[in-house]
Amino acid sequence: MDAFMKIFIATVLGLWMAMPAVAGESGLLRTFQPLDGCVSGGTNIEQVTCFVWNTHSGMVNALHYISAKNVPPTFSEKPSGDLNIASTSRLTFDSQSEDGELLKLFIKADEFVNASGYLREDILKASLECVRRAMQPKLPKTPLTFSASAENQGWMSKIVDEFNRHDWSKVFHGAER
Repeated sequence: MDAFMKIFIATVLGLWMAMPAVAGESGLLRTFQPLDGCVSGGTNIEQVTCFVWNTHSGMVNALHYISAKNVPPTFSEKPSGDLNIASTSRLTFDSQSEDGELLKLFIKADEFVNASGYLREDILKASLECVRRAMQPKLPKTPLTFSASAENQGWMSKIVDEFNRHDWSKVFHGAER
């Protein structure tokens, strides 16, 4: 084996071994999800705990995990499906920040489908309530922007405008527990 190949292999191995040192810390994160529930026939906005690979980007992860699949453990012989209405409706959430300051908060609803049988407005409002609850209280309110298909743009823009005008210290949708 020539010297170049030895150096190349040593470099690759060194980088591979160093990756965990710069990857951040994994851990548990608290967020909220609109779950398909049986309480008065509506959605349940529940606090859920998620495992994340990089806990240093907590708020971004808290937003991402609003629309993560929620397949709870069960002793049933039949597999259970995804209980997260934001996930089954294909909503996704994201944010952009710089130096700890939240610059942008957005929801992507380009592929929105009403897969859960709830009113489409209730799905969006429950998901936005999850955003409100997941935001850290110390951060200033940042207006939400969104993208949606042409068929959903009109009704969604009314709800997003209402959400942006809403006092985030108060419940937007559902009941506080």
